[in-house]
Amino acid sequence: MSVSGETRATPTGDQTIKQATQAFVEDKAQQALSKNWQRKLTRELNDFAKWCDSQVALRLSDVNLHRLEDYRKTWTGSPLTRRKRQERLRAFFLYCLRHKWVTENPAVHLSTIKISQPPTLPLTREQFEAVMKAAHKYNPKAADKDWRRQRALAMLLLLRWSGLRIGDAARLERAALSERGTLRLYMQKTGESVYVPLPPSTVTALHEVPNSNTRYFFWNGTSAVDSPGKRWWSTLKGIFVSAGLPDAHPHMLRDTFAVEMLLAGVPLDQVSILLGHKSVKITEKHYAPWIRARQDQLEQSVQRAWDVGSASLSGPLRTSKVPKTRTAEKKRKTRPKPGLVEG
Repeated sequence: MSVSGETRATPTGDQTIKQATQAFVEDKAQQALSKNWQRKLTRELNDFAKWCDSQVALRLSDVNLHRLEDYRKTWTGSPLTRRKRQERLRAFFLYCLRHKWVTENPAVHLSTIKISQPPTLPLTREQFEAVMKAAHKYNPKAADKDWRRQRALAMLLLLRWSGLRIGDAARLERAALSERGTLRLYMQKTGESVYVPLPPSTVTALHEVPNSNTRYFFWNGTSAVDSPGKRWWSTLKGIFVSAGLPDAHPHMLRDTFAVEMLLAGVPLDQVSILLGHKSVKITEKHYAPWIRARQDQLEQSVQRAWDVGSASLSGPLRTSKVPKTRTAEKKRKTRPKPGLVEG
């Protein structure tokens, strides 16, 4: 259903929730946003429209701060998830305000949802090796254990060397991997794609991973779009526990990718692009301790260079007299006598 010019000209307060949410989603679809973001936005706004309908609040004029506070009580998920959802709701009402469908944005008055940002904890190389060993022994009693292990190993390698989020990795298409072993991560707003080279062992593991749907590496293409990521999260969590890392989780592989890039000397802005962050500031926020570690690493390298430079000297530095130039001699002769002040 397209939103006509007549619908957009509806007087303030007479716009229905359903019309407004659909217009907002259609507008966002023109901005070349990620499919995952569009799906999430559509799902949340459809939920908001249904809730308003259950409250007999059919028009924008029926929505106020009190109703939004009641609606927020129905949300589930972590504080970060709910905070992001509140930001998208605020963006929706800002869209309505700009179209003069409302006289104010009631969502801006919702209290802030506080979150505690956990520290970024990448896996050490020893921990990652332990995880890979655990994957080789994954689900020993299953009849299709070899099939499951092969897929788990390929997924672990993909997450470690691509920096992808697990949801994106679970739905990764085979066409994204080029013949020369570079993986297309996403497309920038400029229309240019971002690629990352993968180690040959990872490329081989991906090519050999068994799957009934030849379009994807792991997804069958029929389940809900968010279900493969959730299932893989549960699977890998079990492997982490078997590896003796009960507190580890799949997102730590993305952190491992980022931190290893930083410590290897890859510029921060390039790491930010590989991770798909909107700005370098986001990368700095999440990986500040490791940026400092890279600086410490650089300083230690410079200090080691001092020792090498000192050892190359055969003896103490000798100074030789430099003959005075005529200009220096002239300056000496024209120097003011003591007691006189230049004015």
